Amino acid sequence: MKKIGLAVLLFTIAAAIFVISLRTGILNLNHSLISLIGKNDSIDATTVWQVRFPRACGALIIGAGLGVAGALAQGIFRNPLAEPTLIGLSSGATLGSILVIATGVAAFGSVLSIAAAVVCALLAALLIQFLTPQKGNGFLITGLAMSAVLTALAGLLISISPKPGIQSLTFWNFGSLSLLNNSTVSVIAPFILCGVALAVWVSPSLDGYSLGDSTAHFIGINPKKIRLIAILSMALLVGASVSTVGAIAFLGLLVPHIVRLLIGPAHRLLIPLSAIVGALILALADLLARTVASPREIPLGLLTSLIGAPVLIVLLRLQRSQWVDHG
Repeated sequence: MKKIGLAVLLFTIAAAIFVISLRTGILNLNHSLISLIGKNDSIDATTVWQVRFPRACGALIIGAGLGVAGALAQGIFRNPLAEPTLIGLSSGATLGSILVIATGVAAFGSVLSIAAAVVCALLAALLIQFLTPQKGNGFLITGLAMSAVLTALAGLLISISPKPGIQSLTFWNFGSLSLLNNSTVSVIAPFILCGVALAVWVSPSLDGYSLGDSTAHFIGINPKKIRLIAILSMALLVGASVSTVGAIAFLGLLVPHIVRLLIGPAHRLLIPLSAIVGALILALADLLARTVASPREIPLGLLTSLIGAPVLIVLLRLQRSQWVDHG
């Protein structure tokens, strides 16, 4: 019951931040949000429903996706340092999206652009899985190297692309929700919902999987199948997110550690609660990014790095034992 109460509390806080995000911005509203429901014929209504609403919704959806992707990455690689940005998924998604945009095959935010990001993120994850040494933290080194290569290729595509305006998409490096609109959110939502559903479905098997391939086989778990499903889920979550808002550092690394601190390492609860905490943190970070230096906007990825890195260090020092379930 305590864990259910915690989930309800966190969900309520996320909902409150969502409402505050609709109310807050450079333009002060002259009407209440309730009075604007169902209306689209005034400056206030347009500001709320066409500008702030998709951005606030996107923060919740993408935050949930990246939180779940981080929990999956740490579970599937059996390492608390695993994170989509560190293991090449974000760079693969960026390359895939830029590839189809720079060549004129697809427009930014289109289904094809997002699908290309998902496919390239999946291929990057599978390639790293294939190349990684079986012992130690070799996958992190391999992931970082692959991420550097894919990022360089993406930058090269941007620099040589004749397509006008693509060089202005600087959010690929630092992350931003500023380009989200209602159409884009409606396109990425199914991808992220499918990714979360796959993660929740595979979550009961991740605890047995974490014991090692031999033990997992002994208790009836197919490690290769679990890895494939988890990697597909991460590709959906990271590909859809990165293709529309760029790379948001540290969120996928930080969220699972916060959740373990709150409820322990059992994946059946870790995965869904990571979605709620990820949504809450990204919504709050975006609200701060828009308001702290108003009217200027702080790049979201920079803000999550500034907040996430020191908090993660503190959490790891205080709760080193949270990665292992002693109960």
